[in-house]
Amino acid sequence: MQRILILLFCVVSFCCTGQINTNIFVDGIFSNEVTFEDSLKLKSSIEAKRIGWTQNGYLFNGIDSVQYGNGITYIYLHQGRKSEVEIAGLKRKKMVNALRGSLANYANNGYPFASLQIDSLSLDNEILSGALVVNKGPEIRYDSAFFFDEIKTNERYVYQLLDFVPEELFNESNYTKLASRIKRSPFLTLARPTDISFSANKAKVYLDLEEETTNSFQGILGLQQKPSGGTSVVGSLDLSMQNLFRSGHEFQFYWESFAESSQRLDLFYKHAFLFQAKVSPSFRFGLLKQDTTFLTRTTAIGINTFIASNISMLLEYEGSNGSLISSNAQELQSRNLADFQRNFYKMEVSSGFLETLNSFQQGFVWKFSVGIGKKEIQKNVALPDSYYDTIALKTDFIRFEGRVAYQLKVAKRQSIYHDLSIGILRNQEILTNELYRLGGLSTLRGFNEKNFFASQFALSRLEFRSFFENRSFIYVFYDQLIFERSNYFDYPVGIGLGFALETSSGQFTFALASGNSKNQNISFSDLRAHFGFITKF
Repeated sequence: MQRILILLFCVVSFCCTGQINTNIFVDGIFSNEVTFEDSLKLKSSIEAKRIGWTQNGYLFNGIDSVQYGNGITYIYLHQGRKSEVEIAGLKRKKMVNALRGSLANYANNGYPFASLQIDSLSLDNEILSGALVVNKGPEIRYDSAFFFDEIKTNERYVYQLLDFVPEELFNESNYTKLASRIKRSPFLTLARPTDISFSANKAKVYLDLEEETTNSFQGILGLQQKPSGGTSVVGSLDLSMQNLFRSGHEFQFYWESFAESSQRLDLFYKHAFLFQAKVSPSFRFGLLKQDTTFLTRTTAIGINTFIASNISMLLEYEGSNGSLISSNAQELQSRNLADFQRNFYKMEVSSGFLETLNSFQQGFVWKFSVGIGKKEIQKNVALPDSYYDTIALKTDFIRFEGRVAYQLKVAKRQSIYHDLSIGILRNQEILTNELYRLGGLSTLRGFNEKNFFASQFALSRLEFRSFFENRSFIYVFYDQLIFERSNYFDYPVGIGLGFALETSSGQFTFALASGNSKNQNISFSDLRAHFGFITKF
């Protein structure tokens, strides 16, 4: 480097102003003619050429001389012969990756200050050989996390959420993932990037966390037409507690009345990190009653864990029982209804929380699940044996579901929101009382709640939103459903407009929609109005 600076100093002294016309010779042979704006560009070009040679194995390259005459600078370079490098038994091409891997291994096992040095260099038959000397440095263990602002959430839950264990060996890879792991929680966010300090062989992590209120109570009312004529009021109550007892436990209660004498009840509980393990058990119970026809009960237990920074996996066992209320054999057969029992095993993988897309920010969330099981149709003593003559009593059952939702900013205060869902049931004897139920505010707007029965479907919900506050906006929407059941196919459409208004006590939502299908035409005299209110605490 000293020789380069001395030689180029001569260039600067000769060519202190104007452009520099340069002829470059390599090993005594003319290479090319280049014009540089100044001596700095000339110096950078020569250094870049030499670095490239070194990386390709020409280790003994250099500058022989620099001469000046007739307004031209003559630079004579020496490339030399190509040499192979062998350090600790590794050839040059593999050496860099090996060095990086070795340092990363030390950094992830308590030695973030480890360094490697090359020792005992020797040249033999154009092979440069050497040995690696490892200086591990001090062993570093985690101390604790320092919270800039006091948080109400149990700190032990935060440690488990981040896979952060005090007194364990420092892991650099783990530390770099802390920011993304915060996204595992719907109620914790980072106000600024994480920081770290090292003292007395301990690493202290600094976290500036903000707690958001995510516990919510939601009520929805809707007006819809009765099949027999007139208007009926339908609605639902949804209690969601994301941080129960300030320990990350979840509890959800959902009740819905979607038609005359028809109700649905869902309960869900997830215990965060049982016995300080990295798994969270969950329990789910569901009850669906369809007028005076059938009743379906579902019970499920599962295990939840994280398989990546903010990607979770659920393994679940589900048991379902369908019971007939009516004993009218003719009606039951025409509607393809029967008592059944189903045992089901499901795996679900998901990313993010759909609620984050209710504010003016870009985001992308997804969820996919697949399950297999056995189903047995049980004979009802109130029905004749002939009712089951054409029914396969024991069959295999497969279910696949997926959902992708995203929001894109398209202007200063406008965005496009798109939610795409699919569901597929595969079974030799799919009964009406185990089909998907679609229609209403949360699925296909412009139709009665739970209006459509489907064995497979694809649902697209597209909205153009114009925000006037972070969580307040007006929107127009286009919903498109494609579904099939028992060789019946339809593609209903729902269109309309609405708004969401954030208040001091919660968010008020309103949607006015009309739908078109094979059995219903779009009509301004047949609009569906949906009201909702979400309060957080």
